[in-house]
Amino acid sequence: MKKNLLVIATILLSGIYACNTTEKKEEASAAATTEATTPSEPTPAPEPPYDPDPTDTIPGNLYGVNSSSKQTADLVRLTLQDLHKDDLKNGIIDSFGRRFIFFEYDLNDDGKKEIFVGLRGSYFCGSGGCTTYLLDNQGNVITKFSVSRDVVIDNKVTNGFKDLFIFSGGKFRIVKYNGKTYPPNPSTLPALNVVPGDDLPRALNFVHEPYPWFTF
Repeated sequence: MKKNLLVIATILLSGIYACNTTEKKEEASAAATTEATTPSEPTPAPEPPYDPDPTDTIPGNLYGVNSSSKQTADLVRLTLQDLHKDDLKNGIIDSFGRRFIFFEYDLNDDGKKEIFVGLRGSYFCGSGGCTTYLLDNQGNVITKFSVSRDVVIDNKVTNGFKDLFIFSGGKFRIVKYNGKTYPPNPSTLPALNVVPGDDLPRALNFVHEPYPWFTF
C-alpha cells in the first residue's frame, strides 16, 4: 500500500514539474515574441554643429576655435553697443558697419585670452585701414587701434605682453606694449622689413581664413 502511495506521489510531482516547465517555456517564448515584434525607440539624430554665421555657406565646424565662441561674441557685442550707443541710436552706423569678427589669444600668458575685434564699413575704415579693438577677457578696452588691419602675434615679449605686427598703411608695423596699452596708431610706427613668418599666429585675416561675422 505504501509503495503504491509513493508511486502515485511521484507521478503527481512529475506531472506538476512538467506542467511548470511547460508554462515557463511558453512564457519565455511569448516574451521573446513580444520583444521581437515591439519596435525599438528610434535613436535621436545628433545635434548639428553650432554655426556662428548662418548667413554664409561655410559649415560651423570649419571656423577656428579662437574666432567662433558664442560667449565671446556676446561679450564683444555688448562692449561695442556700449562704446557706440549714441551713434547706433542716431543711425549713423549702417548695417554693414555693425558687423565684426574677433580672435582670442593670451598675450601675457596669464591663462586668460585677450580679444582682437575687427570692424569694417565706412564708419570704421579709411584708406589706410580700419579700427581694431583689443579687449581683455571682461570686455574692457586695452587699446583702440586706428588705421589697422591684419594682426600677427610675435613670440617676443615687451613689458609682459607679446609684440604685435599690425598691417597699417600698406606695411606691417612693429607694435609693442608700454606697460599699460599698445600705441593706438600703428601707421606712425617702424615698418617690419620682412613679412612675418607663417608659423606665427595670425588674427583677423578673414580674406585668407574662414571667419564668422557677427553683428552688434
